[in-house]
Amino acid sequence: MRAGLLTVAAVAAGGCSSDWAQRMGYHALSNAKQMQCQKAMADDCEKRPDYDRYQRERREATETQSPR
Repeated sequence: MRAGLLTVAAVAAGGCSSDWAQRMGYHALSNAKQMQCQKAMADDCEKRPDYDRYQRERREATETQSPR
């Protein structure tokens, strides 16, 4: 059963853009980090930016660091 689900997921992911895969990876890691923080019952769990904002901030940071 699991092998079948993994196969379907691999085939589906193969037809998707790399942006989609990166977006899903970002959200998976973000959700895992948030769950870990909540499990620890921390009051200061940080709110992570959504993927589009993250990419925009990352692009701006690399543009300001690259020599012109």
